[in-house]
Amino acid sequence: MKRKTFLSIVVLFAAIFLSNCATTRKNDFSRYNFSLHNTVSIFLLNNEKGYYFCIPVQYSGDYHIENFEFDRGSILIGDFEMPMQRDKLNITVYLNEPLAIKDDLENETNYYYIFLERPLNDNELQNIIKEYEKGNVNSRLEIWYNLTIDGEQQNGSGMIDDFELHNGPMQESVWFFQNLEFFRTKYLQ
Repeated sequence: MKRKTFLSIVVLFAAIFLSNCATTRKNDFSRYNFSLHNTVSIFLLNNEKGYYFCIPVQYSGDYHIENFEFDRGSILIGDFEMPMQRDKLNITVYLNEPLAIKDDLENETNYYYIFLERPLNDNELQNIIKEYEKGNVNSRLEIWYNLTIDGEQQNGSGMIDDFELHNGPMQESVWFFQNLEFFRTKYLQ
């Protein structure tokens, strides 16, 4: 009887241990430090809440953007496509950060920094990991939005960019782009 009880306890502990290993393996993303290479139009960042894509859009000039409306888009990592829908995005707009700067003609230059943030859930991150493990790292961004600039509607604005998924830190060459200074200040410091 004691031997049977001992075996039952061993089997129970083994089952608990193996189920914890399976759960940990499925949800343990800590062995990855994903970043995106060969791009300055999309970033894959990780904060205390998890991974998210950040797409900085910048406009500068002596005009005023009166309206920014996200229309549609998608992010393709390998063969895994994630549609970008307005209700899954955080959109933040900054104007003249840190200050408005005057050019040689004494015209005020407005700087608009628009950040589109697309959080990833565990299932999406798991699919990205699968693509990475298959070596399927070629990726693509496509976003479309509508603007109203100085009263003139400009529908169909957007960007398309190809990039690569990478397990490791962001490329240092990204920081040579001066227009990303506000991005660095907001997200990385």
